[in-house]
Amino acid sequence: MKTIDWSTYKFRASQIGKIMTGSLPTKGEYKARIEELENERDTLTNINGRKVKWTENKQLELDKLIEKENTPLFELLPKTMTTELRKLYRSEKHNRNFSFTNKYVQKGIAQEDEAISVYKTYLGKSLMLNNKIRLENDYVSGEPDLTDTNDVNNCNEGYDTKASWELDTFPFPEDKLDSDYEYQNQTYMWLTKTNKWTTVYVLVNTTEDLLHKEKMKWYYALGSPEEHLEEEYERYLEYENKCKELEVRLIFDYNKFVKSNPNHQMFIDKIEWFEKGYDISLDHRVIEKVSHYDQYKIDDMKERIEISREYLQYLDGKINKKWI
Repeated sequence: MKTIDWSTYKFRASQIGKIMTGSLPTKGEYKARIEELENERDTLTNINGRKVKWTENKQLELDKLIEKENTPLFELLPKTMTTELRKLYRSEKHNRNFSFTNKYVQKGIAQEDEAISVYKTYLGKSLMLNNKIRLENDYVSGEPDLTDTNDVNNCNEGYDTKASWELDTFPFPEDKLDSDYEYQNQTYMWLTKTNKWTTVYVLVNTTEDLLHKEKMKWYYALGSPEEHLEEEYERYLEYENKCKELEVRLIFDYNKFVKSNPNHQMFIDKIEWFEKGYDISLDHRVIEKVSHYDQYKIDDMKERIEISREYLQYLDGKINKKWI
């Protein structure tokens, strides 16, 4: 179990969007009502000067409002925000990885370098280098993918790539950028002191491993049919059709996939693939969404980080006290 100074904890670019959810409570929002109730209690007149009775229900309301007003801000945070912070606390404190994963996330991680490579080809900038330098300031840290100068410490703009699972999950140009990615971009601009950052969605082939797993789901769902057994042949043909559907859904550059995975059993041959026009051209496999530096968002991020640090310290204090 690690000892962590939560008062200086630096949030990673990928974490920021998770703590920006919900609305923060406003300190002092109950003050006017508290003063109104206290005046009624003390003078037995309301705000309009009319005589009123002081009731048990009014006293209960006053007590609750005073309790809320005196409760530290970090204890009144949105549930979605505290859920993420509690997960982060245990992850960091006990060296555990609670990152959500599924096939979409797995492809994004596995094909990150491929997405960057495809985007560089799209830009016609093959000499653009993948950044491996992590930056940090007093609040955040991040490792951007690409910059226009190949120098994260001296650049004008940058790019962060995202590998979509398939065409169905690939955005349209007019779609709004996901808020998590917007805050990620703001973090990169904050760290690099730049004014422009682009999230780039890229359609790249799935990995051979992920395609095989998807095919095997159908193989087992159909009862593991064997091609050479007459009584299972109809089910095998159904399995074959499902595999063809998966190949069309998850491969966008046939020649590249086959060259990279020569031992993978393809159910659609090259002639059929190109006759039916299943390849998707490069200009239809890249969508760019630009973010511009926003000082208001940066200020909001600073506020959230400071409050999050307080909450993490609060968690640490309560848990440590329990075990003393």
